[in-house]
Amino acid sequence: MLKLDATSAMPLFQQIYCQIRADILSGARAEGTRLPSLRAMCKEMQIGKNTVESAYAQLALEGYIAATPGSGYKVNPIYGLLHQMESSPPAPLSPAGNDYAQKINQHYRYNFSYENSDGSTFPNAIWRKLTSQILADDDAASGYSTEMHSYSGAAGYLPLRHQLASYLYRSRGVRCVAEQVIICSGLQPSIMSILRLLQGECSLVALEEPGYHGARAVYECFNISTIAVPVKEDGLDLAVLAKSSARVAHIAPSHQFPTGVIMPISKRMEIMNWAMENESFIIEDDYDSELRYSGRPIPSMQSIDTNGRVIYLGTLSKVLSPGLRMSYMVLPPQLYQRFREIFSNFQCTVPWLEQAVLTRFMAEGHWERHLRKICQQKKKKHDLFVNTVNQLWGERATIHGHNAGLHLLLEFTGGPSEEELVSKAAMAKIKVHPASLLWSDKARCPKNCLFMGYGMLSESDIVSALKMLKAAWC
Repeated sequence: MLKLDATSAMPLFQQIYCQIRADILSGARAEGTRLPSLRAMCKEMQIGKNTVESAYAQLALEGYIAATPGSGYKVNPIYGLLHQMESSPPAPLSPAGNDYAQKINQHYRYNFSYENSDGSTFPNAIWRKLTSQILADDDAASGYSTEMHSYSGAAGYLPLRHQLASYLYRSRGVRCVAEQVIICSGLQPSIMSILRLLQGECSLVALEEPGYHGARAVYECFNISTIAVPVKEDGLDLAVLAKSSARVAHIAPSHQFPTGVIMPISKRMEIMNWAMENESFIIEDDYDSELRYSGRPIPSMQSIDTNGRVIYLGTLSKVLSPGLRMSYMVLPPQLYQRFREIFSNFQCTVPWLEQAVLTRFMAEGHWERHLRKICQQKKKKHDLFVNTVNQLWGERATIHGHNAGLHLLLEFTGGPSEEELVSKAAMAKIKVHPASLLWSDKARCPKNCLFMGYGMLSESDIVSALKMLKAAWC
């Protein structure tokens, strides 16, 4: 007997189709068995004729049944039956990833997410203008028409790599030629490429504890063993790193994620010595280096690397848009040669048009102006967040990792637990994020700490949301 669920996301005709198909494959409806007539099925199931016709038509199309003149539909002979025992229709797939997150976020009025950005900061008018100019440029000298309709090499658009090499030297002291710059579609794809490049050296990776969970997820996905190295007041605990057999260390020395710790030059030199002595590599994750709100940007670790041990990673997600899926890595010369050999038959995963627009965006000076503008805007949000927290909670709340980036750690020493903070915020329709997801060893995580991103909220929303949280947590 068929069972139909009118509340299911699966259409009724598909429910009929799935159940009859399962019955045929399991042998419950044997060869030659006659199916109920259209009229009988409609009457039995209290449904319309079109619904039954659609189900029977699909079964006939796939060869499970056949129409016999004057006798209705009969089950066809099927050889090599799968003998599927389930006669019920398959359950709809549960939503996952960003689809699930978008559905959940509809229930919240405010979301202190770190991952997304405020779309109002994107230079829409300039980006649209440059895109139109490039698409309209059919001058053979520019090469745009040829590039647009050709496959590009795995490393990306060379003019953009020239622009990035020049900018990184001016802003971060990165010393490289354009050929060492590789255009990628995000930090995680960058790490995936590095894992292939370091296939022989990458049996154990040292990760900061706490650290970026998105990076940890890549290593876990590829079954790479990791060791969690605690982050102290001056950065990675070198004693723990030195005792390990790790040949790769993934660190964020200029603005540690999420603590905001800045690694001093003495510690940087010690880690460089560790890399040289052990013939190891350092993955320098410089994810939000442009967003500093006090003092000058910290020079990169790559700038003091004289032995080709540092792989430098950067992204445009925080200063432009995560939806563009553009990042870059700077490989030491020896690894660039490996890259050319291994990925010689691959193409760049970032669309050429977006690379060409960014190239012109940087070449015409829009990039520098945009950075100045966005730093001013983000600093206002940062200062507003910090000042509002201090006004509302005073000494009861401690802020970690301020003066840079788009996130903070908010700790309530001796206050409500992380679970209670998240739960009460959700009741007020505010999404806050537990800090524990940034620790691989949850026992090391503070019990009353939240990971708060403010980049996608307006200034007025930051104040309103924090006041609502104060009321919800009291």
